[in-house]
Amino acid sequence: MVARFFRNNDRLGIILLPVAAIAIWSFSLAFPSFHVLKPSHSFLSGLLFPCLSVKFWLALNLLFNIGGAYLLSFLCSRQEITEKQNLLPGFVFLLFSGLLNQDGAFHPLLAATIPLTGAFYLLFGTYREELSLSDVFDAAFLLSLGAMFYSPLAVFMLIPFISLLILKPFKLREWLLILVGLALPVLLSSVLLFLFNKSQEGLISSFKSIFVPFHVPVFGVGSFLIHTTSILLGLLGIYNSIFRSGNFKIKSQKVKTVLVWILLFGAGSIFFLNETSFFKGALVAVPLSIFIGDYLGNIKKGILREFLTLLLVAAYICSQLQAGGYL
Repeated sequence: MVARFFRNNDRLGIILLPVAAIAIWSFSLAFPSFHVLKPSHSFLSGLLFPCLSVKFWLALNLLFNIGGAYLLSFLCSRQEITEKQNLLPGFVFLLFSGLLNQDGAFHPLLAATIPLTGAFYLLFGTYREELSLSDVFDAAFLLSLGAMFYSPLAVFMLIPFISLLILKPFKLREWLLILVGLALPVLLSSVLLFLFNKSQEGLISSFKSIFVPFHVPVFGVGSFLIHTTSILLGLLGIYNSIFRSGNFKIKSQKVKTVLVWILLFGAGSIFFLNETSFFKGALVAVPLSIFIGDYLGNIKKGILREFLTLLLVAAYICSQLQAGGYL
Protein backbone atom coordinates (compact mmCIF):
# COMPACT_ATOMS: atom_id res chain seq x y z
CA MET A 1 0.00 0.00 0.00
CA VAL A 2 2.79 2.42 0.89
CA ALA A 3 4.88 1.74 -2.21
CA ARG A 4 1.86 1.93 -4.50
CA PHE A 5 1.11 5.50 -3.47
CA PHE A 6 4.68 6.78 -3.88
CA ARG A 7 5.30 4.80 -7.07
CA ASN A 8 2.80 6.98 -8.96
CA ASN A 9 3.88 10.58 -9.46
CA ASP A 10 0.34 11.97 -9.31
CA ARG A 11 -1.20 14.61 -7.09
CA LEU A 12 -1.80 12.17 -4.26
CA GLY A 13 1.85 11.09 -4.23
CA ILE A 14 3.04 14.69 -4.24
CA ILE A 15 0.82 15.47 -1.25
CA LEU A 16 1.93 12.33 0.59
CA LEU A 17 5.62 13.35 0.59
CA PRO A 18 5.12 16.21 3.07
CA VAL A 19 2.61 14.04 4.99
CA ALA A 20 5.29 11.34 5.34
CA ALA A 21 7.85 13.98 6.36
CA ILE A 22 5.52 15.33 9.06
CA ALA A 23 4.81 11.80 10.34
CA ILE A 24 8.55 10.97 10.59
CA TRP A 25 9.26 14.34 12.22
CA SER A 26 6.43 13.88 14.73
CA PHE A 27 7.64 10.36 15.56
CA SER A 28 11.10 11.77 16.32
CA LEU A 29 9.62 14.22 18.84
CA ALA A 30 9.17 11.29 21.24
CA PHE A 31 12.96 10.96 21.62
CA PRO A 32 14.87 13.28 23.99
CA SER A 33 17.91 13.30 21.69
CA PHE A 34 15.85 15.15 19.06
CA HIS A 35 15.44 18.16 21.34
CA VAL A 36 19.16 18.84 21.79
CA LEU A 37 21.53 20.73 19.50
CA LYS A 38 24.74 18.80 19.12
CA PRO A 39 27.96 20.16 17.59
CA SER A 40 29.02 18.66 14.29
CA HIS A 41 31.51 19.24 11.49
CA SER A 42 29.93 22.37 10.05
CA PHE A 43 31.33 25.83 9.54
CA LEU A 44 28.12 27.71 8.64
CA SER A 45 25.79 25.85 11.00
CA GLY A 46 28.34 26.21 13.78
CA LEU A 47 28.10 29.98 13.45
CA LEU A 48 24.29 29.94 13.61
CA PHE A 49 23.66 27.27 16.26
CA PRO A 50 24.24 29.56 19.29
CA CYS A 51 22.06 32.33 17.82
CA LEU A 52 18.79 30.44 17.33
CA SER A 53 16.52 28.39 19.58
CA VAL A 54 16.03 24.63 19.43
CA LYS A 55 12.40 25.10 18.32
CA PHE A 56 13.58 27.10 15.32
CA TRP A 57 15.99 24.33 14.31
CA LEU A 58 13.24 21.74 14.74
CA ALA A 59 11.08 23.70 12.30
CA LEU A 60 14.00 23.99 9.86
CA ASN A 61 14.51 20.25 10.17
CA LEU A 62 11.02 19.60 8.81
CA LEU A 63 11.31 22.19 6.04
CA PHE A 64 14.66 20.88 4.80
CA ASN A 65 13.38 17.30 4.86
CA ILE A 66 10.39 18.19 2.68
CA GLY A 67 12.52 20.30 0.37
CA GLY A 68 15.17 17.60 0.06
CA ALA A 69 12.58 14.91 -0.78
CA TYR A 70 10.96 17.06 -3.47
CA LEU A 71 14.32 18.05 -4.95
CA LEU A 72 15.49 14.43 -5.07
CA SER A 73 12.28 13.36 -6.81
CA PHE A 74 12.73 16.21 -9.31
CA LEU A 75 16.33 15.12 -9.95
CA CYS A 76 15.29 11.53 -10.63
CA SER A 77 12.50 12.43 -13.04
CA ARG A 78 14.14 15.28 -14.97
CA GLN A 79 17.49 13.52 -15.40
CA GLU A 80 15.80 10.22 -16.34
CA ILE A 81 17.45 8.27 -13.52
CA THR A 82 14.27 6.43 -12.57
CA GLU A 83 10.91 5.94 -14.17
CA LYS A 84 9.19 9.30 -14.41
CA GLN A 85 6.28 8.25 -12.18
CA ASN A 86 8.20 7.30 -9.07
CA LEU A 87 8.42 9.21 -5.80
CA LEU A 88 9.88 6.28 -3.88
CA PRO A 89 13.44 7.76 -3.84
CA GLY A 90 12.03 10.83 -2.09
CA PHE A 91 10.21 8.65 0.46
CA VAL A 92 13.32 6.54 1.15
CA PHE A 93 15.31 9.75 1.58
CA LEU A 94 12.83 10.90 4.24
CA LEU A 95 13.45 7.67 6.19
CA PHE A 96 17.23 8.08 6.01
CA SER A 97 17.15 11.76 6.93
CA GLY A 98 14.81 10.86 9.82
CA LEU A 99 17.58 8.68 11.23
CA LEU A 100 19.70 11.81 11.62
CA ASN A 101 17.26 12.99 14.28
CA GLN A 102 18.99 10.63 16.71
CA ASP A 103 21.98 12.99 16.45
CA GLY A 104 20.10 16.13 17.45
CA ALA A 105 17.44 18.66 16.50
CA PHE A 106 19.17 19.64 13.27
CA HIS A 107 21.89 17.73 11.47
CA PRO A 108 23.92 20.00 9.13
CA LEU A 109 23.63 17.39 6.37
CA LEU A 110 19.96 18.32 5.99
CA ALA A 111 20.96 21.78 4.82
CA ALA A 112 23.90 20.47 2.81
CA THR A 113 21.69 18.02 0.90
CA ILE A 114 19.96 20.89 -0.95
CA PRO A 115 23.08 22.28 -2.71
CA LEU A 116 24.48 18.73 -3.03
CA THR A 117 21.42 17.52 -4.95
CA GLY A 118 21.50 20.69 -7.04
CA ALA A 119 25.12 19.97 -7.91
CA PHE A 120 24.23 16.43 -9.02
CA TYR A 121 21.38 17.79 -11.15
CA LEU A 122 23.70 20.18 -12.99
CA LEU A 123 26.43 17.58 -13.44
CA PHE A 124 24.05 14.97 -14.83
CA GLY A 125 22.62 17.58 -17.18
CA THR A 126 25.99 17.99 -18.90
CA TYR A 127 25.58 14.63 -20.66
CA ARG A 128 26.54 14.97 -24.34
CA GLU A 129 26.65 18.77 -24.09
CA GLU A 130 29.38 20.25 -26.25
CA LEU A 131 30.42 22.84 -23.67
CA SER A 132 28.83 23.28 -20.24
CA LEU A 133 30.95 25.95 -18.62
CA SER A 134 28.24 27.58 -16.50
CA ASP A 135 26.69 24.29 -15.35
CA VAL A 136 30.07 22.83 -14.42
CA PHE A 137 31.07 25.91 -12.45
CA ASP A 138 27.69 26.12 -10.67
CA ALA A 139 27.80 22.42 -9.79
CA ALA A 140 31.29 22.70 -8.30
CA PHE A 141 30.25 25.84 -6.40
CA LEU A 142 27.16 24.11 -4.95
CA LEU A 143 29.16 21.05 -3.97
CA SER A 144 31.68 23.20 -2.14
CA LEU A 145 28.85 25.19 -0.55
CA GLY A 146 27.39 21.92 0.72
CA ALA A 147 30.76 21.17 2.33
CA MET A 148 30.56 24.52 4.12
CA PHE A 149 27.33 23.31 5.72
CA TYR A 150 28.67 19.81 6.42
CA SER A 151 32.43 19.44 6.14
CA PRO A 152 32.61 15.64 5.46
CA LEU A 153 31.07 16.31 2.03
CA ALA A 154 34.60 17.29 1.06
CA VAL A 155 35.09 13.59 0.23
CA PHE A 156 33.05 14.23 -2.94
CA MET A 157 35.35 16.92 -4.34
CA LEU A 158 36.59 14.52 -7.04
CA ILE A 159 33.06 13.63 -8.16
CA PRO A 160 32.73 16.54 -10.66
CA PHE A 161 35.88 15.36 -12.46
CA ILE A 162 34.72 11.73 -12.46
CA SER A 163 31.28 12.78 -13.70
CA LEU A 164 32.68 14.66 -16.66
CA LEU A 165 34.95 11.75 -17.57
CA ILE A 166 31.93 9.44 -17.67
CA LEU A 167 29.32 11.76 -19.17
CA LYS A 168 31.20 13.71 -21.87
CA PRO A 169 34.52 14.28 -23.65
CA PHE A 170 37.37 16.00 -21.82
CA LYS A 171 37.41 19.83 -21.93
CA LEU A 172 40.26 21.60 -20.13
CA ARG A 173 38.26 24.78 -19.51
CA GLU A 174 35.53 22.82 -17.73
CA TRP A 175 38.06 21.15 -15.44
CA LEU A 176 39.64 24.50 -14.59
CA LEU A 177 36.21 25.95 -13.78
CA ILE A 178 35.58 23.03 -11.43
CA LEU A 179 38.67 24.04 -9.46
CA VAL A 180 37.51 27.66 -9.33
CA GLY A 181 33.98 26.67 -8.30
CA LEU A 182 35.25 24.43 -5.52
CA ALA A 183 37.56 27.10 -4.14
CA LEU A 184 35.17 30.07 -4.32
CA PRO A 185 32.89 29.32 -1.29
CA VAL A 186 35.95 28.73 0.89
CA LEU A 187 37.52 32.01 -0.23
CA LEU A 188 34.27 33.93 0.28
CA SER A 189 33.90 32.53 3.79
CA SER A 190 37.46 33.50 4.60
CA VAL A 191 36.90 37.04 3.31
CA LEU A 192 33.69 37.44 5.32
CA LEU A 193 35.46 36.33 8.49
CA PHE A 194 38.19 38.87 7.81
CA LEU A 195 35.69 41.69 7.18
CA PHE A 196 33.85 40.98 10.44
CA ASN A 197 37.15 40.67 12.31
CA LYS A 198 36.56 37.02 13.11
CA SER A 199 39.22 34.37 13.54
CA GLN A 200 39.89 32.03 10.63
CA GLU A 201 40.30 29.18 13.11
CA GLY A 202 36.62 28.18 12.87
CA LEU A 203 36.87 27.68 9.13
CA ILE A 204 40.17 25.81 9.36
CA SER A 205 39.14 23.53 12.23
CA SER A 206 35.83 22.56 10.55
CA PHE A 207 37.84 20.84 7.79
CA LYS A 208 41.02 19.98 9.69
CA SER A 209 39.27 17.64 12.12
CA ILE A 210 37.16 15.72 9.56
CA PHE A 211 39.40 12.68 9.13
CA VAL A 212 41.28 10.40 11.48
CA PRO A 213 43.43 7.30 10.78
CA PHE A 214 41.70 4.14 9.59
CA HIS A 215 39.35 2.66 12.18
CA VAL A 216 36.37 0.32 12.34
CA PRO A 217 33.21 2.39 12.89
CA VAL A 218 31.27 1.71 16.06
CA PHE A 219 27.56 1.04 15.54
CA GLY A 220 25.24 2.32 18.21
CA VAL A 221 22.43 0.54 20.02
CA GLY A 222 19.50 -0.17 17.72
CA SER A 223 21.32 0.56 14.47
CA PHE A 224 21.74 -3.07 13.35
CA LEU A 225 18.31 -3.49 11.74
CA ILE A 226 18.28 -0.31 9.69
CA HIS A 227 21.86 -0.72 8.50
CA THR A 228 21.31 -4.35 7.52
CA THR A 229 18.10 -3.56 5.65
CA SER A 230 19.62 -0.52 3.92
CA ILE A 231 22.70 -2.46 2.78
CA LEU A 232 20.56 -5.35 1.53
CA LEU A 233 18.18 -3.14 -0.46
CA GLY A 234 21.07 -0.97 -1.67
CA LEU A 235 22.92 -3.98 -3.06
CA LEU A 236 19.72 -5.20 -4.72
CA GLY A 237 19.29 -1.73 -6.23
CA ILE A 238 22.81 -1.66 -7.62
CA TYR A 239 22.44 -5.22 -8.94
CA ASN A 240 19.18 -4.22 -10.59
CA SER A 241 20.83 -1.21 -12.23
CA ILE A 242 23.82 -3.15 -13.54
CA PHE A 243 22.10 -6.28 -14.85
CA ARG A 244 19.03 -4.50 -16.17
CA SER A 245 21.05 -1.72 -17.76
CA GLY A 246 19.89 -2.79 -21.22
CA ASN A 247 16.40 -1.60 -20.33
CA PHE A 248 17.55 1.95 -19.58
CA LYS A 249 18.67 4.79 -21.78
CA ILE A 250 22.40 5.34 -22.20
CA LYS A 251 22.20 8.51 -20.13
CA SER A 252 20.56 6.63 -17.25
CA GLN A 253 23.30 4.00 -17.35
CA LYS A 254 26.06 6.59 -17.23
CA VAL A 255 24.40 8.60 -14.46
CA LYS A 256 24.02 5.46 -12.36
CA THR A 257 27.71 4.75 -12.91
CA VAL A 258 28.45 8.16 -11.39
CA LEU A 259 26.13 7.35 -8.49
CA VAL A 260 28.07 4.13 -7.86
CA TRP A 261 31.26 6.20 -7.60
CA ILE A 262 29.54 8.50 -5.10
CA LEU A 263 28.52 5.46 -3.06
CA LEU A 264 32.08 4.14 -3.09
CA PHE A 265 33.55 7.44 -1.90
CA GLY A 266 30.87 7.88 0.77
CA ALA A 267 30.96 4.30 2.03
CA GLY A 268 34.75 4.22 2.14
CA SER A 269 34.90 7.46 4.10
CA ILE A 270 33.14 6.01 7.16
CA PHE A 271 36.40 4.22 8.02
CA PHE A 272 38.20 7.58 8.22
CA LEU A 273 35.56 10.05 9.46
CA ASN A 274 35.97 11.57 12.89
CA GLU A 275 32.30 11.22 13.77
CA THR A 276 30.07 8.98 15.88
CA SER A 277 26.67 9.35 14.22
CA PHE A 278 23.80 6.89 14.66
CA PHE A 279 23.31 6.33 10.91
CA LYS A 280 26.59 5.57 9.14
CA GLY A 281 25.10 6.01 5.67
CA ALA A 282 24.38 9.72 6.04
CA LEU A 283 26.90 10.75 3.35
CA VAL A 284 25.39 8.36 0.81
CA ALA A 285 21.74 9.04 1.67
CA VAL A 286 21.04 10.63 -1.73
CA PRO A 287 22.50 7.94 -4.05
CA LEU A 288 21.34 5.14 -1.75
CA SER A 289 17.79 6.53 -1.79
CA ILE A 290 17.89 6.66 -5.60
CA PHE A 291 19.06 3.06 -6.01
CA ILE A 292 16.60 1.67 -3.43
CA GLY A 293 13.68 3.77 -4.67
CA ASP A 294 14.40 2.86 -8.29
CA TYR A 295 14.61 -0.83 -7.41
CA LEU A 296 11.36 -0.81 -5.44
CA GLY A 297 9.61 1.12 -8.20
CA ASN A 298 10.68 -1.41 -10.86
CA ILE A 299 9.48 -4.50 -9.00
CA LYS A 300 6.57 -5.86 -11.02
CA LYS A 301 5.08 -8.01 -8.26
CA GLY A 302 3.11 -5.68 -6.03
CA ILE A 303 3.26 -8.00 -3.02
CA LEU A 304 7.06 -8.15 -3.10
CA ARG A 305 7.32 -4.39 -3.61
CA GLU A 306 5.06 -3.69 -0.63
CA PHE A 307 6.85 -6.26 1.54
CA LEU A 308 10.30 -4.77 0.94
CA THR A 309 9.01 -1.22 1.45
CA LEU A 310 7.31 -2.16 4.71
CA LEU A 311 10.44 -4.05 5.75
CA LEU A 312 12.44 -0.82 5.41
CA VAL A 313 9.80 1.14 7.32
CA ALA A 314 9.66 -1.51 10.07
CA ALA A 315 13.46 -1.52 10.35
CA TYR A 316 13.41 2.26 10.67
CA ILE A 317 10.78 2.23 13.44
CA CYS A 318 12.35 -0.63 15.40
CA SER A 319 15.85 0.85 15.19
CA GLN A 320 14.62 4.21 16.40
CA LEU A 321 12.70 2.63 19.30
CA GLN A 322 15.73 0.54 20.29
CA ALA A 323 18.02 3.55 20.16
CA GLY A 324 15.58 5.51 22.31
CA GLY A 325 15.36 2.73 24.89
CA TYR A 326 11.71 1.89 24.19
CA LEU A 327 12.47 -1.68 23.07
